[in-house]
Amino acid sequence: NFMSNIEEVRMSAQDISHWRVKGPLGKSVEFDAKTTEMDPNRGIGWNTVDGDVMTSGEVRFEETTPGRTQVDVTMNYADPPGGAVGEAVANVLSSPERNLKEDLQNFARIVERGELGGAEAQTPSR
Repeated sequence: NFMSNIEEVRMSAQDISHWRVKGPLGKSVEFDAKTTEMDPNRGIGWNTVDGDVMTSGEVRFEETTPGRTQVDVTMNYADPPGGAVGEAVANVLSSPERNLKEDLQNFARIVERGELGGAEAQTPSR
């Protein structure tokens, strides 16, 4: 798993996934996310529909040169568990920007090594 804070993701409906992630002070945070856009060549979008946090975001893929893709991530969130106190604790214990950067670096390593699994991961793609 290239995303270090993700404990579990499971599909609960065609375009709804249930997420359990590591939260502040070892508490798990759970939410359901609806996929609002799914285009393998352009990007993925989502927003939460139920759970401990409200979040939305998108990941955009742009080929910069043949064989190289730029990935842009935008994430928005509100109402962390515990309100303002929870947000303060989360910011002290964790840097969302640093975690995202590490996750993207892990993802790049996995893709470049062809370690995604399945036949489609073994073919060169964006």
